[in-house]
Amino acid sequence: MAHRTVAIQFIRAVMDSARLHGLDVHQVMRKAHVTEELITRDATRVTQDQASRAIQALWNATGDEMLGLGPKVVPRGTFRMMTLSLVHVADLATALQRLVEFSQIATGFDTIEMVVDDSTVRLSFKAAGQPAQMYELAIDIMMTVVHRFAGWLINERIDLTAVDLPWAAPPHAAEYPLIYGVAPTFETGGAAITFSSRYLSAPVVRSEDELIKFIRRSPNDLLFRQDFNPTVSSRVRKVIERKKPEEAVLVEDIAKRLNVSAQHLRRLLRDEGTSFREIKEEILRDEAIASLVRGRETVEALSDRLGFSEPSAFRRAFRRWTGSPPGAYHAAVVE
Repeated sequence: MAHRTVAIQFIRAVMDSARLHGLDVHQVMRKAHVTEELITRDATRVTQDQASRAIQALWNATGDEMLGLGPKVVPRGTFRMMTLSLVHVADLATALQRLVEFSQIATGFDTIEMVVDDSTVRLSFKAAGQPAQMYELAIDIMMTVVHRFAGWLINERIDLTAVDLPWAAPPHAAEYPLIYGVAPTFETGGAAITFSSRYLSAPVVRSEDELIKFIRRSPNDLLFRQDFNPTVSSRVRKVIERKKPEEAVLVEDIAKRLNVSAQHLRRLLRDEGTSFREIKEEILRDEAIASLVRGRETVEALSDRLGFSEPSAFRRAFRRWTGSPPGAYHAAVVE
């Protein structure tokens, strides 16, 4: 059981881009199996596959790899051609420098700037001139893609030491540590990610064949893959996900696996703004959403598999998690 979901606010931002380009928003959402009812509820979650379908539909509709978020169209295939030049360089420092130079030419955004000192690398991202929500999505995408792709090039997770975002913390701010592995600082002077300069000397180890396979899996590996998270909560989640739904999972068991006391583990999770109970419920929530979207399991069978005493208890929990009844997700599949 290892499903992850995405906040509906991301899908709303994709819809805003579609509207600005005069596209049929409902058609884009139908391809992603997301109904209007789900879109209107702030607590709604969608599967990574649904989010990917929404992005792919917008890619196809706009012919733009930046989803219509930038000042000019970035033709399909641009990312492939750009990255083909990166897999042949010696190290990450050279690859990032080329990426910075190419982004200024290809995307039309103001700039991606790299500043290196003795111990850190700071990549700053600017995308001026866009509507507020579009600007935020553009920055989120650019920062995530650069971070994930840089780590992929050297086959090593790049642990970020800081993430700066110039806008106020949104209602879905808890999503950001899942994306970057570190809680961001909001309302800063600009958007940037910072990491140790030791990564710059790491050799680029990927081949062209690996790159082509990587691109074919987009946007999943670039935007939604969740193995870049060195947080305590992500480690706890991974341990719990390996258990069967019917297995009792106690905080003492997980603490022992992580070589800490239960009390210390609770404190670490509290520092990250979560708790052991919340993580367990998020796992159940995401598994429930994934099953409902697949549409091959009845609510009664799903309730039993997830360990609820009766379907009514599951329905109450699901509405508390997502703001919608389970049937709203079934309807999204058959629409």
